[in-house]
Amino acid sequence: MAWTRLLHVETGCLEQVSIDQILPFIAISHTWAEALFPANIPFPQQPGAKAIKCLFSQSFPNVQYCWIDTLCIDQADPEDKKRQIPLMGEIYGKAEAVAIISGTPIGLTQEEIDCVTERVEDAVEMYREENWKSEGEKWETGQRRQFLKEAMDCLELFTRSPWATRVWTLQEFVLAKSTIWIGGDLTPLRISEELFLAIPDICETLKVAECIMGKYSILYHHYRGMAGARLGQIDRTRVMELLGNRTASLPVDEVFGTMAASGVVIEQLGVQSREEAWHLWWEKAVTEGHVRWALLPPAVPGLDGATNQREGYHNCAMPACSKRHLASSSSGLDTVTPLGPVEVEGGTVTMDGRWAGVCKPIRRLGRVHQDTNGLLHRDITLILFASNNWTLSLRVARAFGGGRYTRRKIFVIAQVLKHNFYRAQLAVLSHTEDDFRPRFRNQYYKFIWSDFMLLQSGHMMIMNEGVSFLAELQNDVFKADIVVVTEGRAPPSGRLMAVDFGAVSTSGRTLLTVVEIPEDLVNRSAVKGHESLSYHKMGVAMALEVRDLDNARKYSAFALSDTNIYRFSVGGSRCIGCRRGNSEVGNAAVKGQVPTMRLKNSVFDERSRRSLRSNMRRQTHALGGLVECRSSLRQIRNKRKVKLRMRSSNQSIRDSLGSPVGLRVDSDIHVM
Repeated sequence: MAWTRLLHVETGCLEQVSIDQILPFIAISHTWAEALFPANIPFPQQPGAKAIKCLFSQSFPNVQYCWIDTLCIDQADPEDKKRQIPLMGEIYGKAEAVAIISGTPIGLTQEEIDCVTERVEDAVEMYREENWKSEGEKWETGQRRQFLKEAMDCLELFTRSPWATRVWTLQEFVLAKSTIWIGGDLTPLRISEELFLAIPDICETLKVAECIMGKYSILYHHYRGMAGARLGQIDRTRVMELLGNRTASLPVDEVFGTMAASGVVIEQLGVQSREEAWHLWWEKAVTEGHVRWALLPPAVPGLDGATNQREGYHNCAMPACSKRHLASSSSGLDTVTPLGPVEVEGGTVTMDGRWAGVCKPIRRLGRVHQDTNGLLHRDITLILFASNNWTLSLRVARAFGGGRYTRRKIFVIAQVLKHNFYRAQLAVLSHTEDDFRPRFRNQYYKFIWSDFMLLQSGHMMIMNEGVSFLAELQNDVFKADIVVVTEGRAPPSGRLMAVDFGAVSTSGRTLLTVVEIPEDLVNRSAVKGHESLSYHKMGVAMALEVRDLDNARKYSAFALSDTNIYRFSVGGSRCIGCRRGNSEVGNAAVKGQVPTMRLKNSVFDERSRRSLRSNMRRQTHALGGLVECRSSLRQIRNKRKVKLRMRSSNQSIRDSLGSPVGLRVDSDIHVM
């Protein structure tokens, strides 16, 4: 029978109780770094005892017991820790509430929180209904914009303690029935967890610049995902993606400290490293049907040799332990229902899928442009991808539209991409991205572009975690332009094929998996499904709509020619590409460096880099020194003489570029 200990708040004594017949109690969530409840000091003398007694007298007068990990688990007894740690999921789930205690004063009253909540109630409703088009503009200016700023300032006060940066506190928050906060000012506070999720998302979507990052970065990096997991708005296993920005005293606790909240629990016996624990958890999760963890986009490993030496094992189906949070959070995938039974053996995942077609790389792209303040500019990125070329503008519009728009709307988007090219270049060169606004022929063009950019906000993040390129996907009946994101660890030695494993994004669009076909199987009929072969996962195709043939032509979408189900194996010990990658990483680890590989068919190489740098110098000269002084540019950018100077310099810019290409300003921002 499982048992634990509870602390009687009045007497300070521990009492052993059965988990199945546990008394009403409050679970305490705190950080060890603040030393509020040291195990070697009697409870009445501990720094956090006063906060607990204040909390119980004001908010829980009928509850007598609490559970604190430092006291209710014998920290000096390894056997007791092994028995109690697996029970923490049940303990925090059965508590009447989880009290988040910090020694840092919060500096708020309940009346102030209620007032802020009431003011942004309509904004939260807009967020729930995703009613951005009709309601969004109301919150972009004036008093309502100030209400969003006040709400962010209120939420930021909860982030000033180290509580949100620790691994174990994530599980404690997610599993709670309800939460209550109390800081060093000894004022119990309740606040809706939905605010931590909704308000930062609203500010980011509406580009409320004064509320993005800076002092609010912990809200974006820690609280937003944590609140989504607590409210059940994401797949339960995705709690594992929230660990990338949290720390633990022992690296292995990054897995063990949160697995109870994920619903997938592995044995702790004999597991010593974080990587080993992650590998075991990943295999069990996929075996139990959580196949999203095998269909994530790639996340390029870090360039530090120590990290790769420590991880040491590459499986294309499994995200690297150090990059799992990046791959998972940028995927756009939540729960994925497999098309059939799933098997995992030696890291190789075998599951059912549909053959979608063959991928042909066309042009390497780059990352989503980020300015010096860390803000992403998707509009500038797409305009520079189009490179002032009409054919390329159409292909970019089709690829990033992903089957949402008719031919007429694709034409409109392509025109906006092409006609704003030189203005986007100037904004990047002069670091005035915040002031950049595309120009439109009329309100219809503006409406279509706004919808197009809202679509990109949920899909383009995937490009910043891998190597992306524009590609053509073709099968027996149809072809479409798509964006493929690969890991870029090694150039493909075979051909690329797309497979539909049933992965559907949160927006209802299909995410295809791109695998490599060995050359000796290209002309064989078994290419669509070969049970003895493990394909190498090169990456994923950015989410797109799959329609019937007639509607695919109408909406520039994609159509499947073969809806039969085949059995595919991906990655693991049977994958030739993974064995090649492990060999390369191993050799590089010996030399203390990571191999730098180049995509096959890529038009970007070192010669292109040198040529592009030369082009940039000539463009700066052609602009007559406008880039040399950012402040001067801001003062005169709206005057007539700036327009005249830009018009006269356009021909010089075209001559310096030679052919229409994207402008590379910083490393890996805009690549041809």
